[in-house]
Amino acid sequence: MSRKPRSLKQVQAQLAEQMRSTEHSWADIGREFQRRFHVNARVALRQARGWTQPEAAERWNRRWPEDPKTFKNFSYWEAWPSSTGYAPSLEVLDRMAQLYECSVADLLSDLDDYGAKKRPAFSQVREHGRDLRDLRDLREPGPAGTVLPPPRQAPQPYALTAAAPPAAPPPGTRFDPYFGPPPARTAADDLGPNPGELLTSMSAVAAISSATQISSLMEPPDGGNSLSRRSALLNLSSLFAVAAAAPLAGDAVAPNPAGRVDAPMIENTGLIVGGLRQQNAALGPSATVQTGLAMRAMMEAVVKDAPAGLTGRAWVVYGDLSHLLGWMMFNMGQDEAARFYYDDARKAAYQADDYELASNILAAQAHLSMTAGDHQTAIDHAQAAEEAAKRSASRRAKAYAADMTARVYASAGQGTRSLAALERERKQMQRIDWAEPAAERWGFYGPAFYWARESECHLLLGHPVEAADAGALAQQRFNPAYLHNNAMALARRAQAQVQFGDVVAACRALAESARMATLAGSVRLSTEMDRARRQLVPHENETIVQALDVRMAEYRRQRGVADGEGRASDSVEEVL
Repeated sequence: MSRKPRSLKQVQAQLAEQMRSTEHSWADIGREFQRRFHVNARVALRQARGWTQPEAAERWNRRWPEDPKTFKNFSYWEAWPSSTGYAPSLEVLDRMAQLYECSVADLLSDLDDYGAKKRPAFSQVREHGRDLRDLRDLREPGPAGTVLPPPRQAPQPYALTAAAPPAAPPPGTRFDPYFGPPPARTAADDLGPNPGELLTSMSAVAAISSATQISSLMEPPDGGNSLSRRSALLNLSSLFAVAAAAPLAGDAVAPNPAGRVDAPMIENTGLIVGGLRQQNAALGPSATVQTGLAMRAMMEAVVKDAPAGLTGRAWVVYGDLSHLLGWMMFNMGQDEAARFYYDDARKAAYQADDYELASNILAAQAHLSMTAGDHQTAIDHAQAAEEAAKRSASRRAKAYAADMTARVYASAGQGTRSLAALERERKQMQRIDWAEPAAERWGFYGPAFYWARESECHLLLGHPVEAADAGALAQQRFNPAYLHNNAMALARRAQAQVQFGDVVAACRALAESARMATLAGSVRLSTEMDRARRQLVPHENETIVQALDVRMAEYRRQRGVADGEGRASDSVEEVL
């Protein structure tokens, strides 16, 4: 006596086994799966084998290791012809047919046949005085027959309806298999008054935004967050307000002559540090670092004067600020200064006995070592970050530590370990309640950051298609006000696109990255853009690349105007 199946997968496995025992082909089983489970042909043939998408990808990679695929590739192919899917090439269809032991036509049997003559289906013909079961009398409908209205539309395939969001996403939105549709964007027409008046005192920004050459841009990259001048200025105006208020707030929270430090003072200082993080993400380090240095000098006095019950909290704010300064120095290419501030922040984390903060700083130190080419030290720091995160209660810390582990393993060429770390990160992220308040230091972290990291890892591992796909998902989720983060993701996406031959898309992405860099540049961003441009050298005779060079030269000139108006020095002597 066979056991009663308890799940859909068991039902499918039992059906496939029964049909195979009666000598049905896999194509026959696939057609039955289509009919019974309302899935499309490509999903049906995979489910007939009892494979998940990752299992199908694993079998593909065993047979064709020179052309590796991930479960996301299968997800895109199976979602097609929906707007969230990608059409498989003839070569892909041929290999899928080999995997599933069927014909290419079997994989496409759910699509319409546009060459077939339209005729009423048997279910649409009503014969008076005839038995519809007698098919011999239904070769042609007689004059007595009448055609009924078309039947109700069949349900969409399960694989498509299961992944579709409740509301239709905007055109061009890519399917996100982990985190659902991106947050809705505010319409550009609802921006209110022109915010340019808020920036009249900022001559550098005014010079950049008034340049007529920069108002005419290449078509924005697919899925990206190209900012109009008006929306960019609106988003930036609020962040400049944070920058302007920070020194005043520092004066307000500085300890009075009696040395009194209380909880509200420390809390407000922590909020200001969070505002500096947002300003850095939007405008880059050069517009933020001087305020951060002034605040650190003030925080040294706060830590000394804090009463015993508040010392730990004061050390946490000080550690967060030193960590932010280290990150800004790293972005400006000042590795020695970054190392100094990271070490300072780590000491503060241990003084506060805060393993969440310690994990965050260890991850940053891993990144610094990775960039210097010291892969073993980078891996050691990343593993230490994961261990520290385990001793904290923060799922964000656990996820971010795995994120950095993925990055350093990818840089070291250890693809299997890198992808396993990304899987750990995804699992932790899916357990996070994003509505729950978190420490200010995690304001940058979320699904957009994950996709940007996956894009970088695939780029380092030599998987340009996956890197470009993940980069597009990052772009549609990033806060458009965070120019520096957006520009960095675009520069890496351009590298991936040129590697798989889409030169036009690569030029558009790189042009948009360079435009954002006029307001939010850094040494590290310039390095990524230069790397992307070098990969375009074989295509220098193409018109689109020549147009890109003209645009980038103009953006560099405008950036030089801003620098000439006065920018924070990048010298180690001054920042230390």
